Amino acid sequence: MQIEESEVEPADELKIDKDCFVEKAWTRHYVWLVKTVCRRFGVAISSIRRCASESKGEHYYIGIKPRIDANQANLLQYLLGDDCKRVDFNRARIESGLNGWSKMFEKPHVRLTTIYRCLRIKHSVISRRHHRCQR
Repeated sequence: MQIEESEVEPADELKIDKDCFVEKAWTRHYVWLVKTVCRRFGVAISSIRRCASESKGEHYYIGIKPRIDANQANLLQYLLGDDCKRVDFNRARIESGLNGWSKMFEKPHVRLTTIYRCLRIKHSVISRRHHRCQR
């Protein structure tokens, strides 16, 4: 599927707003899902961090390589379960040319917990053989 490229800066981080809390085992499955979906789109994961959201649920910050077009990043955020209203707002921000299109609102000095980190990523081909990662 061809995605129209935007005029804003490419993204190196996906931001996902999940309006629920889940068991630790479910989070492990979510990490697998993130890696699988991103790999399908030619994107490698460098890290996944999370924190409790200000209202309800959790926020996930997913470091990616290479940087990707904002429209593709918004699509990936949608596929990874980002809040639907946020996806719509992000689409409008991208269409208007706003570089800071993917907003998340955190409490000051919030602490992010790393739940996945990839220690080495080969940029040319993304596969298990080319990078070593840890949870």
